[in-house]
Amino acid sequence: MNWRTDSDYAFCDQLDAAGWAWQFLRREPDYRSDYAWFIDLWNQLETAYGAPPQRDFFKWKQDPRAWRDESEMADCNREICPGENNQVLIECWMGAKWGLRKFPIDPALNLPDELVWRDAPIQVVPFETSRNIDLQLPQNSLALIFDLSLPLPAQLEDAKKQIVAARHQCAITGNLPPRNVREGAPLWRLWLRLLDALDNETTLSTISEILALDNPERDTIAAKTMCRSGYRRILMLEP
Repeated sequence: MNWRTDSDYAFCDQLDAAGWAWQFLRREPDYRSDYAWFIDLWNQLETAYGAPPQRDFFKWKQDPRAWRDESEMADCNREICPGENNQVLIECWMGAKWGLRKFPIDPALNLPDELVWRDAPIQVVPFETSRNIDLQLPQNSLALIFDLSLPLPAQLEDAKKQIVAARHQCAITGNLPPRNVREGAPLWRLWLRLLDALDNETTLSTISEILALDNPERDTIAAKTMCRSGYRRILMLEP
């Protein structure tokens, strides 16, 4: 694809949430690095123990190369596959780290035949922390206090009204990220072209001129954040 030519990104018109998430993840340098490590090791293991259905899985599981320490995943707040002796199989480690539910996908594939994602994590403030009124909330977040000694239905209904009003105000001021795939698609398409341009070591000034970016530094940060973790938010959006 030539990032200078918008028509080269016509495939974006057919992307759903899963496809958009993949487009950003496959451009993440750390994912590319992890996949290169993973697939090289996987091929070594298949050479030693065979590929399905002839694979000797018993011997495969005895090889320490087939495992990663579960402690490496302790702070990532992602789903962990069941393992043994505080370890997980390398394919499960990849899935837990990057959110893929099936075999890790080669980032060279633009449109994989099948994309299956794990459920995207939703951040909830723990009860103990919520007692602290001086919460450091992420951008576009809203904290509401409930009295657990009183009936919840009326409080939930009032909370819903406050959330809708706050969301509407953020939308008016332009401080709200895309709320669905259709709304986000034009911006994400632009970011894909930006990321590909950066990958080709094009200067930001040239990119800004060709893509008509008002704030190239801001767009660069946003696009890279989408590759690193924001792609999982896309999976939570409606079409």
